[in-house]
Amino acid sequence: MSDEHSLLDPKTEATVDALLETVRHLLEEENSRALSFDTRGVGLAGFVGVVISLSTTLGHNALTADWGAPWKGIAVGLYAGALGFLVSSVVVVVTKVLRPQEAASLGTEEVERYPRPEYIYAPKVMNQGSIMRGLIDALVIERSRAGSKARGLHWGYRLLLLGLACISILGFLVGLHDARLIGMRHFGRAIASRTATMSSDD
Repeated sequence: MSDEHSLLDPKTEATVDALLETVRHLLEEENSRALSFDTRGVGLAGFVGVVISLSTTLGHNALTADWGAPWKGIAVGLYAGALGFLVSSVVVVVTKVLRPQEAASLGTEEVERYPRPEYIYAPKVMNQGSIMRGLIDALVIERSRAGSKARGLHWGYRLLLLGLACISILGFLVGLHDARLIGMRHFGRAIASRTATMSSDD
């Protein structure tokens, strides 16, 4: 009897109302967090796509340049590494962040029982407790998914930085090559020929 009175106590109902509202608020925050990760993932994937398209010109210049050993292998390795890191960044973002997933919510089987007498004639706090339990389960699932998306974004950004580092180094080497400071295959031979010509003139 005391249990029934405690369930009908206005203070108990107020407490359950507050707890239920807190759980709902946390679930809304988690959904907003997941949506933010999705938005950032789309932006990151789009940015990487632009970088890949722009880097093809640099890669073509680097691969067709008249490099001397060992610069040709270094240029090829940097370009391959850049593309590998950038493509891996997109793959990680798509699979870990943007992959469609079913939204977590109250179980359909439980909701279908709401019209039954076990719910209709049950005290308010009992029904609220059942709803709260379902929302907490959904909250746990959504928080786990959001954590996975956060880790995916972190790895996506790291791979992007590695790809940009490779492109930057490759661009620097191409600039030095165009200035005839490194990588000229016939540069040493030309100097030797010029030196021999000057010696014969003397």
